Amino acid sequence: MRIFLAAIVILIISYFIRTDLQEGTIPKAAFYSAEAGGSCQETAQPDVIPVTLVEGDTVRSLFALYPDDMDLLTRLSEFYNLNPHLKNQQPAAGSTVFLPLSPDSGESCG
Repeated sequence: MRIFLAAIVILIISYFIRTDLQEGTIPKAAFYSAEAGGSCQETAQPDVIPVTLVEGDTVRSLFALYPDDMDLLTRLSEFYNLNPHLKNQQPAAGSTVFLPLSPDSGESCG
């Protein structure tokens, strides 16, 4: 019975180690250095503004305070992607939400 339990424990530990090595808890970017060459990448992610809410703020009032060129449906979809906890509830005063903005020019060179 002890051998059976020891084998189960070893299999469980090896599973966790294998999963950790494959998916990793350490970001893979830490192992790669940035290229010194002037390669450019297109940025597909929108820019984001963190905003602390006050009493009476709604999503539309925030969009009115921070206007952007994005159409309303795209901006709402990006807003709920950035703040999934607000899909089923109203924003609470004092909490911080992220507002999406249109990305700057299409390329950023590093």
